[in-house]
Amino acid sequence: MEFILKVPASMSNLGAGFDTFGLAVNLYNVFHVKSSRTFSISFIDLDIKPEENLFLKVYKRCIEIFNEEEMPVSITIKTEIPFSRGLGSSSSAIIGAIKTFSLLYEKELSYRDIFKIAYEFEPHPDNLVPALVGGFNVCLKDEEQTFFNTIDFPEELKIIAIIPDIKISTEEARKILPAKIDIKDAIYNIQRSNLLLSSLVLKRFELLKEAVKDKLHQPYRKSLIPFYDNIEKIAYDRGAKAVFISGSGSTIGIFALENEEIIGKTCVEFLKSKGVDGTYKILSVDKEGARVC
Repeated sequence: MEFILKVPASMSNLGAGFDTFGLAVNLYNVFHVKSSRTFSISFIDLDIKPEENLFLKVYKRCIEIFNEEEMPVSITIKTEIPFSRGLGSSSSAIIGAIKTFSLLYEKELSYRDIFKIAYEFEPHPDNLVPALVGGFNVCLKDEEQTFFNTIDFPEELKIIAIIPDIKISTEEARKILPAKIDIKDAIYNIQRSNLLLSSLVLKRFELLKEAVKDKLHQPYRKSLIPFYDNIEKIAYDRGAKAVFISGSGSTIGIFALENEEIIGKTCVEFLKSKGVDGTYKILSVDKEGARVC
């Protein structure tokens, strides 16, 4: 047996849609699986200790849950998604492991089966759903089920990722959030998350700048991202329609109709002038999610 599985990165939250909105984008973790004499797993151009290997942890958990024997296969992983940058690298690894297991052991796993395993390692659906199904998703979960709708994302919008060379763990980014919020802040976010969704559907792009404003997480998390306010201003001054923290950061997401290369280049040049290394990528929506290629 031999197959290649690819699983996309994702941008989540998109401002006011905290733990709700997730957008799959065309960066991938790629898993090359083939029969071998023994079981082995390796990364291309990365040295990851077994105890830090999330893919391996999830894969072994699947074997345990279904009471299977370990197959002699070789798994080689190529990662395009940078770790701890708010681009869903963990969710891509988790979905990759579950799908690899289901393909190898010929298990027909439902969405519910997949998410039940995935939530043991990542409790939030806004990265897991786009990694699995692709596209722009509105997600929620309760104690029993995961609910989501996949909605067409406007092709006119260019997606820019400003990726500082700074790691921010999800755990770290959640610790700085307040334990309680004011009802006015909850209303503020509910209003804007609905405005964001309707503006994307109706292509009212002039409303996106207001729609991505947030009071639940970005005011706190931007303190972990050097010069966030400066980058936001640079992007808007050059015509961006929306600027937001991708996931828990440090990646800054930008939507624009034009000037995407100028916006990306100018933002990165500014960061480097302040001693912060980084890069930018012009991305597009991945509409397929996890698949064999």
